[in-house]
Amino acid sequence: MLKYRLGIDIGGTFTDLNLIDNDGKVVDTFKVATTPKDPVQGILNGLDILFKKGIAPEDIDYFVHGTTIGLNTLLQRVGSELALFVTDGFRDLLNLQRLRLPVPYDFRSRLTESLIPRERVFEVKERLLYDGSVHKKLNMDSLDAAIDKAVKCGVKGVVVCFLYSYKNDMHEEMACKRIAERAPELNVCGSSALWPQTREYERCVVATVNLYIQEKVKKYFQQLESGLRKAGLKALPFITQSNGGIMDMERAANEPIKTLFSGPASGIIGAAHIARSADKANLITIDVGGTSADISVIEDGKPMFTQSSETGGLPILIPTISIDAIGAGGGSIAWIDSGGLLKIGPVSVGSDPGPACYGWGNKTKPALSDAFLLCGYLNPKRFAGGRLPLYLELSEKVMKELSKYLKLDTLNTADRIVQVAVTKMYSEINSILEQKGIDPRDFSLLAFGGAGSVVGNFLAEELHIGSVLVPPTPGTLCALGALNADFLNDVVSSEHSLLRSIPMDELRAKFAGMNAKAEKWIKEQNIDKYIEKTQYLLSMDVRYHGQSYETEMIIEPAWLKCETHAEIEKAFHDMHKRYYGHCDTNAEVEVVNLKVRALGITHKPPYALAEEAKEPAKSETTRRVILKGKVYTADIYSRTDLKFGHCISGPAVVEQDDSTTIILDGWEGKIDRCGNLIITRKESIKG
Repeated sequence: MLKYRLGIDIGGTFTDLNLIDNDGKVVDTFKVATTPKDPVQGILNGLDILFKKGIAPEDIDYFVHGTTIGLNTLLQRVGSELALFVTDGFRDLLNLQRLRLPVPYDFRSRLTESLIPRERVFEVKERLLYDGSVHKKLNMDSLDAAIDKAVKCGVKGVVVCFLYSYKNDMHEEMACKRIAERAPELNVCGSSALWPQTREYERCVVATVNLYIQEKVKKYFQQLESGLRKAGLKALPFITQSNGGIMDMERAANEPIKTLFSGPASGIIGAAHIARSADKANLITIDVGGTSADISVIEDGKPMFTQSSETGGLPILIPTISIDAIGAGGGSIAWIDSGGLLKIGPVSVGSDPGPACYGWGNKTKPALSDAFLLCGYLNPKRFAGGRLPLYLELSEKVMKELSKYLKLDTLNTADRIVQVAVTKMYSEINSILEQKGIDPRDFSLLAFGGAGSVVGNFLAEELHIGSVLVPPTPGTLCALGALNADFLNDVVSSEHSLLRSIPMDELRAKFAGMNAKAEKWIKEQNIDKYIEKTQYLLSMDVRYHGQSYETEMIIEPAWLKCETHAEIEKAFHDMHKRYYGHCDTNAEVEVVNLKVRALGITHKPPYALAEEAKEPAKSETTRRVILKGKVYTADIYSRTDLKFGHCISGPAVVEQDDSTTIILDGWEGKIDRCGNLIITRKESIKG
């Protein structure tokens, strides 16, 4: 029986910690400042606080960690220098890309610069045909010459991406083995070994990004393991993945591309967990941190997924929880553009130096957090649990130049900044929802992150959303989400065949072989004491013959027991009509990929129930706040004092160590059975 479970998430400004026991009760949750130059130190600082509170290191049995090391390495372009080996004649694979302008209507826009320059791309004589058959054998002399050139360039690693290797990886395997023999100091990554799918450019990018960020990620994990051992922690951390699952640290070090969006994905898993506790199946989530606001959708209790995403202008062709980022967070800088308009972000002050209110009034620019403080939303003495005092006078100081330009006092300037930030978020969220075909009026808004619950009610009012859900610990939900994630791995096999051309016996055999690989992955994780059961989900990437892109479709095991393909075809026609409004039952169905998802379902602690209120909620004090241009005297409540059944009317401010919640005039907040704060429009003014 586990005693304590610790979830940690490192953000751009704060590192969040969430410690729970086996009854699901939050033992402690708080934020510490992130140390950008040494992220491990931020974690160790947080552990030191826990230990001083009486938590013994050996009592932490389960540790899950979200990281942005790989993502930051990619975005900042500070990864390893690499070489690329390609099929003879395909040297410009990374430079040609898809020959589409990033901005179709701007002829001055340029393709994203490759992570590997052309002078470090070397051709190797070999050739496979579209069906995986060998047209030209791998020429070892050509390969050896390429290895010698790569070594001479002084690279740290080599990516191998040969044509049609997703159908037959024989040549890539031979090349990787040869590189390891002749130049053992080089790291090697074969494209088909990592993600064997069609589209050689995207497959090559996945392998390149993986190797590009690998050295820094491995170094970080080594430092983390060493730091944890010195701190007395025996539990090695599991790492969250972009698909919302978790895996062991060794595999995460070898496949770091799967951790690119691990932090934000953990937040969505946490949001789904909270949604179930509040009995809300459809949610729009907004996670506002120090640098950005991340938007996602939970429909029918399940997060939305995407089979590909784009980061830094590069396509990342791996399954990921669908998350859209907006460049507006607590650290986003307020500035005046060339047209004289007030703008927020995307540039952020980060955690170093941080907003002026952190104590760096003469070394930074006005940020959204400064506006929150001036508007009366934040308590200078309680921010981050009192470990980071805020300085109102420094926020006023950096706001003066902007106030002078706008011809407003600092209070109204701060209010204007908040309104612009909310408008920016509203505009971009609305666009995202339109693309997904979602009517926000049919959803609730779940606000989390350090600043999500500050702006959540503002956004709900703009989007005409009826309710806002604020979890018990909104500021550390990503860390809590990591503790509710399952072990997860995807096995993929490229097919590219008409469905009817694959006999049902053969289809069953292929899925059985992939299932065996998925079972092997689960066993290799050594996670028996952490999981209660295993589950294997089958799916296909399918399309009509002649279409360019495919859609993932879940395959029910019962369909594979049939003698014909009729059930699978019918399911695809129905799905196509549901997604696109039409289908063609006479068209041939093409199978692009077969997939098996392995799930190790972790032990989930029960929901901790909130204590029932014995008397009406009482405010601690009042404070002047400005909301959308109007000054109010708002009641101030402590979240720890609010019990199940308590109801508070806006305007109000609810304070807690990890975040602050604003309730607007005309709205009210109620505490539900699991301690969630549900904000809804007052009955008297609904409609």
